[in-house]
Amino acid sequence: MAYGGYSYIDKNYRPKKTDFVTILWVKGESTFEMLSEALAAESSVGTWTKLATMNDFVWKKLRAHVFKTIKVSANSGYVYIAYPYDHFDSRNLLQILASIRGNIYGMKEIQELKILDWVMPEKFQKQFPGPKIGIKEIRKIIGTKSRPHVGTIVKPKVGLSAKEWADVAQKAFMGGLDMVKDDENLVNQTFCPWEERVIRTIEAADKAKDELGEGKIYVSNITDSIPKMIERIEFLDEHGWKQCMIDVYVMGIAGTEEILRELHKRKFLVHAHRAGHGAETRGPWGVGFNFWEKIYRLLGVSQLHTGTGVGKMEGSPLFIQKYGEIASKQKIKGFEPLFLNFKWAKNIKPMMPVASGGLHPGLVEGVTAIYGKDVTIMAGGGIHGHPKGTLYGAKAQRAAAEDVNKGIKLNKTQNIYLQEAIKKWGYVSGIEIKKRITSIKKLPIKKIAKGGLEALDKLN
Repeated sequence: MAYGGYSYIDKNYRPKKTDFVTILWVKGESTFEMLSEALAAESSVGTWTKLATMNDFVWKKLRAHVFKTIKVSANSGYVYIAYPYDHFDSRNLLQILASIRGNIYGMKEIQELKILDWVMPEKFQKQFPGPKIGIKEIRKIIGTKSRPHVGTIVKPKVGLSAKEWADVAQKAFMGGLDMVKDDENLVNQTFCPWEERVIRTIEAADKAKDELGEGKIYVSNITDSIPKMIERIEFLDEHGWKQCMIDVYVMGIAGTEEILRELHKRKFLVHAHRAGHGAETRGPWGVGFNFWEKIYRLLGVSQLHTGTGVGKMEGSPLFIQKYGEIASKQKIKGFEPLFLNFKWAKNIKPMMPVASGGLHPGLVEGVTAIYGKDVTIMAGGGIHGHPKGTLYGAKAQRAAAEDVNKGIKLNKTQNIYLQEAIKKWGYVSGIEIKKRITSIKKLPIKKIAKGGLEALDKLN
């Protein structure tokens, strides 16, 4: 069955090491086979009709290949597409996205469409910097070897003055937290000017570092127009503070890459917030979060929010574990049709995954059961809502990280502040989380896939 006079389905094709590969869920008004053809055609060399201008070079060297399909119904299923390297503009991520994540989303015969994962060849990856400050360098800043890092987002999200904000940050640092960050929607409001907040919080971080003898991270949100962000980077650099935060999803690929060039040049630690991603990573339209995550590591952020698996944000422990692996490992084992096997180029350093959203000290053990110890665990309300306030919420969170690092179950802790936190919010066992992950991995995933995307979403 051909689309526009040509057939792109080629079950005998085996993707080359230099191919880009995507796996998509599609549902529509046409037959599944026709939808598969249409996706490959519209994202590569074809169109709705046969072309007098088509030639052997284009067809044989540049077309996409549908090399595998999993049919769910007469008009839905999973499509595996391989694209030859020369189809794309070498290092141009925007051109690549305009191809594989472009017009296909506007085709009227398609009712549901989601790119679940993709593979970028090593040849392509090697052209990008990856993180300049990765997990190893972040641990060096803090002075840790193995324990999970802990931090907080000052709450309420907006409304505190610069002095009030920095006072809260100081209590968090003095309570033993490794990191304090702005929230995604706090930048330079009149009630809390960015420059004043930065100066006060840097002073708080330096004071805690001197008194406690351990490094501290403060990432201020610089997200704005490109010229404004450059000004803020220069301000931070002039004050000797090479750390900041950017809202990467709302900034877009071009904006993120442009700012990262400047930040890499100045050797900054770059904390990346993913605010807004759910607009296209949830449901039957858009792309999976892992699609974006690979781009952010490729471009070179140091830390990235990747979910919790146990907090208020969506995402099952298995999904979040995979996101953690994509961030911090060099090789990722697939779980098709949700995750493909993937290997990072040697020059792409690991970035630190960040768990944030509805967390508290009693969840630290559960989070590390998902991620391992290379993770930064952020708690906002779970610090500032402690019965004794921020300072003791920070002490409880730090105690949880120390206990987990020593192999102590948090429900057996001797730390009174952690005990109070658990009494208020509860405790999630790491053993139970691991059992949940193992049970999902044992499921007949191919059989579940036959139930469609909705059936797979239930695993999340």
